[in-house]
Amino acid sequence: MKIAALTGAGVSKASGVPTFVEMGDLREKLSRSYYNSHPIEFYQILNGMRTVTEAANPNPAHIALAIKHIPIVTMNIDGLHHKAGSTEEEVIEIHGSLRKVYCPKCSKWYPFSVTEESIKCSKCIDVILQPDIVLYGDSIPRLQDSINLVSNVDLLLVIGTSFYTSTATYVSEAAKNAGVRVEIINENAEELVPKLLANNDS
Repeated sequence: MKIAALTGAGVSKASGVPTFVEMGDLREKLSRSYYNSHPIEFYQILNGMRTVTEAANPNPAHIALAIKHIPIVTMNIDGLHHKAGSTEEEVIEIHGSLRKVYCPKCSKWYPFSVTEESIKCSKCIDVILQPDIVLYGDSIPRLQDSINLVSNVDLLLVIGTSFYTSTATYVSEAAKNAGVRVEIINENAEELVPKLLANNDS
């Protein structure tokens, strides 16, 4: 049986990464408008998030998906699927990641950590660096790649998502429309995902 996974913030909850619901008004501050109007505060927020995610370790759900080489579409920017051992080819980070930033003028890439010192391109001086994440109000560059992935499996595991974002709805509905069975796991993913994958081996 071909299995894929669509993961949201809930899959990382057992790793100590707060969900957006738990972080109050964070959604409003991860918007294109907030980035444009408050870039310094925006990067302070993201660097705070990066501190949390870099300290976090993958939990049994991430690890089980990696061990089974399950292709994943993740809405998370925490990088925990990669930490668990899933490869670049196995994971579509549909909302990007906190690993890199780039200059929208000269296209130079930097590690995200440079924004702790300066949020401007060292080459273009006055140009504010762009995070490699999809903000609220942005289009989703890898949406079609994600739809193609989940539409060509037998079972899609939707793990830890509240369906608050349109991304989760688009991707899961595309799978359903393609005749894929969709199973939703929103609680105790760290226990249920390894069990489900083990059962599919038997």
